[in-house]
Amino acid sequence: MWPPDEATAAALRTWLEGDIEEDFYGLDLDFSGADLSGGDLLETWLSGSRFTGTLLRSTTFVRAHLEEADLTGADLAGANLARAEAKKAVFRDARLLGANLTAGVFREADFRGADLTAATLGDATLSAATLAGANLTNATANRLTLRETVLDSAEVTGFSGSVIGPISVVFRGERSLLDDSDLEQWFAARGASITRFHAEKS
Repeated sequence: MWPPDEATAAALRTWLEGDIEEDFYGLDLDFSGADLSGGDLLETWLSGSRFTGTLLRSTTFVRAHLEEADLTGADLAGANLARAEAKKAVFRDARLLGANLTAGVFREADFRGADLTAATLGDATLSAATLAGANLTNATANRLTLRETVLDSAEVTGFSGSVIGPISVVFRGERSLLDDSDLEQWFAARGASITRFHAEKS
């Protein structure tokens, strides 16, 4: 389904009908309401664009630029965001079930209320992001960077792997940065199996 926004649909058609080997520059466009499921948006430039409520199931965003993009309520189940650049992007209430975020950069991104069930987070960077109220059930991590990332009320049952802290949570009634054994205990108390990865050993 094409984006209802005429300018966005025209830009997408021009790219698809031309030389798709060339990078697609879709900066500040409005893809809201479109169905781009299964699409190949490898290395595209989509910074500042809107994808609110867009269907993006199993869509490829490998090495795509999504800085400050708005994906509120988007369905990204099974999407591949490996190595995506998504600083300050908004994924609020987005569905990211089984999505791949490996090596992606999501600094200061907003994942409030997002569903990341069974997502592969790998070694993504989520420094200073917010995962408040997010669902990380059965997600996996491998040297995932969560420096100063807010995890208030996040569901982490079955979340496993290693992370680089400290994480930001309300602990014993106060906003705290937890690291090392405190970080591990916080996750363990909520049904996760997370260890603190010491970056200096890498």
